[in-house]
Amino acid sequence: NTRIQLNCCDGSDEKEGQCENTCVALGAQMAEAAKIIRKEQAIGFQQRLAYVADGKAAKARRDEDIGRLAGERDKLRGEMDEREKVRNEAEGPAKAAKEAAKAKFDAEEAARKEVEDEQIRKEAEIIFRGMDQDKDGETTLEEVQQYSTGEESLLDVDETLNIQELSIPDILESLQNKIRMQREDARKDEQREVKKKQRRAKKPELKKQPVPEEVKEEEEEEEELWGEDGQKIQKNKEYIPEPDEFDDLDDEEEDEPEDVAPIRNTISYDAETQKLIDVFEEAETLYNEAKKQFEHAERQVEEVEKLNEIDFGRDEEFFSMRGECFELHDGKYKYKMCPFDQCTQDGTNIGKWEGWEKDGKGNVNYGAMLYSRGAGCWQGPNRSTRVEVKCGSKNEIVSAEEPAKCEYAYVFKTPAACTKVQEEHEIHDEL
Repeated sequence: NTRIQLNCCDGSDEKEGQCENTCVALGAQMAEAAKIIRKEQAIGFQQRLAYVADGKAAKARRDEDIGRLAGERDKLRGEMDEREKVRNEAEGPAKAAKEAAKAKFDAEEAARKEVEDEQIRKEAEIIFRGMDQDKDGETTLEEVQQYSTGEESLLDVDETLNIQELSIPDILESLQNKIRMQREDARKDEQREVKKKQRRAKKPELKKQPVPEEVKEEEEEEEELWGEDGQKIQKNKEYIPEPDEFDDLDDEEEDEPEDVAPIRNTISYDAETQKLIDVFEEAETLYNEAKKQFEHAERQVEEVEKLNEIDFGRDEEFFSMRGECFELHDGKYKYKMCPFDQCTQDGTNIGKWEGWEKDGKGNVNYGAMLYSRGAGCWQGPNRSTRVEVKCGSKNEIVSAEEPAKCEYAYVFKTPAACTKVQEEHEIHDEL
C-alpha cells in the first residue's frame, strides 16, 4: 500500500518534554519505504503489460489452432471412416477364402496322416517280423537287443529289461514312434535345404568391381603381383570377389539353431484366394495409417482444448509462468512451485493444481492459488498448499511455511499481480 498512515506523538498537545516529536522522522522513513514499493510496482506493472500481451497472443493462437486442428481432424476422420469401410468390405471374402483353404488343408492333412500312419504300422510289422528270427510270433530279449544297439537303433531297451514286461504291442508302438520321428527329421532336413537355397538365391551376384584402393597402391609399388591362386594380377585388371568371401556367411547361417517346421505344415493358397488376402491386407494397412493420423490429430486438439480450460487470469497475465518452476531454500527444506502443475517440499508432492481461490459467492480471487491432493500425511490428510500471490518486480517465492499439519503456505511475488502505480499527487500522507 503506497498510502502512509502514522500514529505518533508530535508533542503539540502535551506538556513540554513529555512527548518527543517523532512523527517527522517516522513519516520520512515510511515515505521512503513507500517510494521503494512504488518503484517495484512500476517495474512489475511494465512487465505485467508484456505478460498480458504474450498471454493474449498465445490465447489467440490457441483459438486459431483449435479451429485449424479440428478441421484437419474431421477431414482425417472422414478418410479413416472411408478406409475402414473398404477394409471391412475386403475382410469378409478374404476371411471366408482363408477358412475354406484351411478346411481343405486340414482335410488333406488328416487324410495324409491316416495314410502315413498305416504305412508306419506296416513298416513296423515288417521290422518286427525281421526281429522274430525263429518266426514263432514272439520275441526274446536277445532278439530285441539286436534291434536296440548302435546309432541306428529303432528300439531303446535296457539290458536288465524283463522280456515278459515288453509285450508285442509295446514293441510295435515303439517301432512306430521311432519311424515317425525319423520321417519328421527327414522333413526338417528337407526344409533346411530349401531355406539354404533361398538364402543363396538372395546373395548378390559376383559382378566385376573396380580395383580396391589397396590393390591399386600395391600395383603402383610393384611391377608384378601374384595372387594366392598363382595367377598373375595385371595392372588395371578389374577386381572380381572370390566365391569364398561368402563362405563365412554360409557357416554362420548354418550354425544358427533353426526351429524348422515340416514343409507339409504350410498352407498354400491358390491365386484367387491369395489375391483376396492381398486386397484385404492392403486395405487394412491403409486403414491403420489413416487411423494413426486421425488419433494424432485428435490428441493435438485435446491438448490445446485442455490448455484453453486453464484460467491464466483476467487478461491471461499468468500464462507466461506455465511450464516454469520456482524454488526457495529456507536452510532446512527446498520448496518448489510449478504454477498450474504442483508444489513440492524436498521432492514430496504437497499439492496439485486445483485452481484459484474463490469467495463464498464463487468469485475468483486471483490473489491466491490452491494446490490440493498432494501426498498423504501420516495419520493426517493429503498435503495441500495455498499460494498468496503478490506484486513483485520478478517471479519468486519469498516465503514458505507449514502453519498446520500437512497444510503449507507460500508467498509468491510476480509482475503478473502488479497494478498501475498511483501518481505522487494522488498519494495522501497523514501525519
